[in-house]
Amino acid sequence: MERKTQSGYLVLADISGYTSFVAQTEIDHADVVISAMLETIIEKLGGMLTIVKLEGDAVFAYVPEGKVSSCEAMLELLDNTYRIYRESANTMYETATCPCKACKAIPTLDLKFFIHYGEYVVQKVAGIIDLMGNDVTLIHRLAKNHVTESTGWNGYVLFTGKCLENMKADKKPFIQQAETYEHLGNVETYIMNMHDRYEGMSQ
Repeated sequence: MERKTQSGYLVLADISGYTSFVAQTEIDHADVVISAMLETIIEKLGGMLTIVKLEGDAVFAYVPEGKVSSCEAMLELLDNTYRIYRESANTMYETATCPCKACKAIPTLDLKFFIHYGEYVVQKVAGIIDLMGNDVTLIHRLAKNHVTESTGWNGYVLFTGKCLENMKADKKPFIQQAETYEHLGNVETYIMNMHDRYEGMSQ
């Protein structure tokens, strides 16, 4: 059966610090913390985006072209998601009554977002829906980058240049970086520190 190629925005929300958090804490308590964080992310993103699936420490979603009015609208969604994430994490940490390592390590977790514009095919196999295509591969590769290494940020938003251009967005507020991936080549990226944006919302 022929499947139609669609265009839209691919979004990956990824919990920073997940690997070390799970490795160094009690698995049953870690599961409760991560599950609560993922539910918060899904609830906020699900208002505008279609959630595709959970990927361990990340939520993968998309929205067809034309259903996002601007870069500002996307940033507002991500700001609100990050704010609720931080507030939920802080509440969980401050109200924890057990002395487990997982509860104590909640502040080590953060949240980053990746947004790319491209083509995809909605694939349905054995009742399971997924997306496929080179741009789908790219959005996942973007999670492996040099942002933290170059800036020290653990919570940030990363747009591809292609995404900002399609949104007709001003690139000046962003820091430009380039990433290179095997088979995909050089990718122009634009980043913002979510901590700064969060502090701005809290004032």
